[in-house]
Amino acid sequence: MMRQRRNVGFTIVELAVVISVVGILAGITIVGYGAWQRNLSSDVVKSDILQARSALEAHKNFKKSYPHNLAGTGYAASKQVSLSLLTNASTIGVYSGLNNDQNAQLFLYACNGNLPGTPLTSCSFQGNGNGAKIHVKGTTGSNSIWQSPIARTNVVLSCGSACTAAANSMISQFEGQGGTFPITVPTNQVSLPEPLLQPNGPASRYCLQGAAADYGDVLFHTVSTDSSVRSGACPYDPGLNYFP
Repeated sequence: MMRQRRNVGFTIVELAVVISVVGILAGITIVGYGAWQRNLSSDVVKSDILQARSALEAHKNFKKSYPHNLAGTGYAASKQVSLSLLTNASTIGVYSGLNNDQNAQLFLYACNGNLPGTPLTSCSFQGNGNGAKIHVKGTTGSNSIWQSPIARTNVVLSCGSACTAAANSMISQFEGQGGTFPITVPTNQVSLPEPLLQPNGPASRYCLQGAAADYGDVLFHTVSTDSSVRSGACPYDPGLNYFP
């Protein structure tokens, strides 16, 4: 008597169940990876703020004043972290003889320092070589990308009157401090030397703000009177200003 051959294949229902399970597992993995990346970005921002804070305090111990920005501290932020320093210095410093990387760093400081009041969150160096650019990240529809080399006419933000004013302020501050166009974008952030002309008055307090370039809402700050790193942007203080 011949035995009936058993069908060992999957039925349509079984295949559908398997595909559904695989899809659910893949979704969980993607969500978990995204959360891990976000937490990693938060940790990097907080670490950069603490390191920059140490550099600021060391500068004050040596020169009896905080710098008007991170220039002269020897500190450079991680590539995907945007740092902005608000101080009570009275005027800005002027630079001379900056190399290409330092020239771009000066502009990056001016870019980040003029974003408050706009839907934009951070300016960062991205890419390298022919693909190098400055990415101005913000809410949907407000992002801008400026390819290297960046000409003066390339510095345009198309997200309303506040963004237009911010772009104009970036240019005027950058050029007023000795920065020049075109800007060649470096691979990583660099430290700036002491300015040729120092601010007229010393800086005795500050608020340092850090943002993740890839996550606009990953934002932390620290103030000169409190060594802790707190979530969110620097609180409003009319006595503090941004000087690139």
